[in-house]
Amino acid sequence: MDEVFEKLNRITITEISVGGYTFVLSDTLLCVWITAALLIVASLILARKLDQRPGRVQMLLEMLVGFIRGLSQDFIGERHYKKYVPYIATLFVFLCMANMLTVLNFVPGLRLYSPTKDINVTIPLALMTILIVLYSSFRYKGPVGTFKDLFKPIPAMFPFKLMEYATKPLSLCLRLFGNMVAAFLIMELVFHYLGLVAAPFSAYFDFFDGILQAYIFVFLTCLYIGEAVETEA
Repeated sequence: MDEVFEKLNRITITEISVGGYTFVLSDTLLCVWITAALLIVASLILARKLDQRPGRVQMLLEMLVGFIRGLSQDFIGERHYKKYVPYIATLFVFLCMANMLTVLNFVPGLRLYSPTKDINVTIPLALMTILIVLYSSFRYKGPVGTFKDLFKPIPAMFPFKLMEYATKPLSLCLRLFGNMVAAFLIMELVFHYLGLVAAPFSAYFDFFDGILQAYIFVFLTCLYIGEAVETEA
């Protein structure tokens, strides 16, 4: 168990000093860069052969885009959802790729971990969402409308509504972080005792659970943005 928990700690790969500042390259940051690089390469390759008569790969991509647009439209609303589709789509594909990064460990000598098992990755993602929520509320409701919402449906709700601005990003980051850490610990223990027999369990956590956690994160993001842009008729 001690060896398993030690793997949760960030590992410093190297330190770079620039202008008196020390830049630490950790395994978490490296995995984030690898995730971003894979998404960029995949985008360049898949976008090269788009056709009006789509093949199987293009059809899958169009289904993914349609799914994200539908999710955004359902929870953000017909009037505003198009503005948020790029962010929702980027968030979803990044989280899916990050959560499934361990699939690449079939390459001999390669040992990657999902960067979302590090809370320093999930916190910025949650903060980005809550900043977009606040910006959307101020843009479409105005400062006065945003302040009035804190007292709805009754004035006694004010402290609880105010508390939501802290609990929403906290729940987003901790839910994703907790689930990815739990999946990591379970798989490390299963591999320790069962070896390669545990491969089917690994496929479950890498694919199904990874995509599920990404979906939950963007679902809640759409829900929060939808509440922020909702105005009285």
